[in-house]
Amino acid sequence: MKKNGSAVKRVINLFVLTLVISSIFTACEQDFSEVGSDLVNNNNFNALLFENTEIDAFSAKVDRVQTNNSNVFLLGTYSDEIYGKTEANILSQLSLNTPDPSFGDDPVLDSVVLNIPYFSTVIDIDGQKTIYELDSVYGNEPINFSIHRSNYYLRSLDPSNNYDPQIYYSDQGDVIEQNIETNALYTDENFVPSAEEIITTAPLEDEDGEPTEEIEVTRTAPALRVKFSEDIIDYFTNVIINQEGTSNLLSNANFQDYFRGLYFKVNSQTGEGNMSLLNFNNAAITLYYTYDYTVEVENDDGETIEDEREAQREFTLSFVPNRVNVFKNEFNNLPEDEKLYLKGGEGSIALIDLFTNDTQLDSIREQNWLVNEANLKFYVDKSVADNQQPLRLFIYDINNNSVLSDYTFDVSANTNNPLTSRLIHLGPLSEDDHGDKFYKIRVTNLVNNIINNDSTNTRLGLSVSSNVNNTSLSKADFNPEVENLENLPNSSIFYPKGTVLYGTNPSEEETDKKLTLEIYYTEPK
Repeated sequence: MKKNGSAVKRVINLFVLTLVISSIFTACEQDFSEVGSDLVNNNNFNALLFENTEIDAFSAKVDRVQTNNSNVFLLGTYSDEIYGKTEANILSQLSLNTPDPSFGDDPVLDSVVLNIPYFSTVIDIDGQKTIYELDSVYGNEPINFSIHRSNYYLRSLDPSNNYDPQIYYSDQGDVIEQNIETNALYTDENFVPSAEEIITTAPLEDEDGEPTEEIEVTRTAPALRVKFSEDIIDYFTNVIINQEGTSNLLSNANFQDYFRGLYFKVNSQTGEGNMSLLNFNNAAITLYYTYDYTVEVENDDGETIEDEREAQREFTLSFVPNRVNVFKNEFNNLPEDEKLYLKGGEGSIALIDLFTNDTQLDSIREQNWLVNEANLKFYVDKSVADNQQPLRLFIYDINNNSVLSDYTFDVSANTNNPLTSRLIHLGPLSEDDHGDKFYKIRVTNLVNNIINNDSTNTRLGLSVSSNVNNTSLSKADFNPEVENLENLPNSSIFYPKGTVLYGTNPSEEETDKKLTLEIYYTEPK
């Protein structure tokens, strides 16, 4: 009995512990849930909802944006039902991994391979084969793709601006294209990004050095990979291998003046197409070549003789230091209505002013509210197709060019996965009980500081985002010109999608979709 009693006691203790842990997790989940229904009519806390804050919101068109401040770039064409077609091309310099190289005796270039990784995720492994899914690829229709040598020189410093870092903008494509060579180094008239892993092979040789079969050497993640043709191998022999010992390869400064870069050009005749985000941080052109060398060996008579041999080497060109994305858009002007237009790239953002009525704000401050939660709720215009809508938006402080304190203190931050990061502050695309899509941006700290700490009110910028963990900004010009509006989030620049949101003055039949600032507050006893 004693043993059985102890066992029962242990079971009861375990049950109680389980209840306690369950209660803790339930409480945590409530902290991250929709709290409106919990706070309104809660007699214990006398919590209330205020939705009548006077706010203002309007759109600003991005006329041009800095695009040489990134390691990722868009390539391709993307068609949007509202914003039309966007075309993204890339110009990049090349750098010698080893300046003033020595290629050995009688070098012969065997192959030239370009490799620019896509962003991808492993979704399965089947034996030796890894199965990938491409991230940040939009559309799957073929496009025309070509690579050209460029004669447009990309500077690192701007002599007209006290030699500050040079800025290149998205609208400089026409000037660049006037300086590319007509004959392409590579052309693909039906280019579509591939999710297949890249397998490289090499010949297995017999005892006499004769190739017998191809063996697998490496397996790597999907990439934009180009193996240049024989005539282009001859081209690289002339412009790289045969320049050994000349001033052209003496330093990267010399090389970048001699070989000014490559231009990646696309177009789509059908209006459809595909666009992908490329990782230029790990991009390279590799030259594979053989060269002769001699070694001293003893022959059968014990005499020392020189033996002629061949060896293989690689020489790498990296896509640094200067690169620029240029865009061509059908979207040139904002519609003349009260909706909020958000479009990535050379697109548009929304500007939001909270508490535009000073008298109302002073009245709220006098009541000493304890702000439990504050949200900006943006409903999506039903004219936007579901497959066009971005999953995430990004909001920032325009006056100070910074994120909000709600962003900084968001405990749901996930540095490894932007799709599930900062879900509290930057709520993802959601759907209400009526099937209407919306985004909820939590701004509790911002509103509490304005009301209770007399913090200076600030203008907010709202944009689409491909990566909410990326908080860097780049220079941009806007129309209409707005005071202090000079920067755009990088995560919006390299993202082609767009959406349309209801603003503060929707039509009469859409008043329930009006942009509002929800403030859940507790009155002091």
